[in-house]
Amino acid sequence: MKTDHCEQIMDAYLALDKNERIPFTLTLHLLTCKHCRTQVRLLTRAQKIAARPLAVQTPLSDAGIQRIMQAVDPTWTETKAKPVSLTNWIFGGILMIVFMLVFGAFRNSLESDALTLAFYLFFACAVTAYCVLFVGTNLDFFIKKIQTMQTA
Repeated sequence: MKTDHCEQIMDAYLALDKNERIPFTLTLHLLTCKHCRTQVRLLTRAQKIAARPLAVQTPLSDAGIQRIMQAVDPTWTETKAKPVSLTNWIFGGILMIVFMLVFGAFRNSLESDALTLAFYLFFACAVTAYCVLFVGTNLDFFIKKIQTMQTA
């Protein structure tokens, strides 16, 4: 029979995280109450069914994705991705190399080895940041290239 106590027990059970140990008072109630035990059994079965992959794979076309997005958010509009332009990246990389070469030509005129080390560390950090930003901002480009190479 369902009571207010049963509702509190079910609320406490549903508040537990997945695979968390069930407290003794909940376990004791579930052992003695057939209604709550049935509810827990049905919830467990529903969770297992929901966790399974779909039996029928649904291929989505671009039009299908757009219809779904419009249904979810009526204010959504498709934005076209800008094509990857490597011109600025190439120009920045060449400029960085030129600065390193110019510094290499004038480093002998520097009096301090500490200053030379500081410049080398600065250039190392600049090259690292350049590479990280380049890969990070063009990640989709690299992923598509890798996928194309794997299918070929």
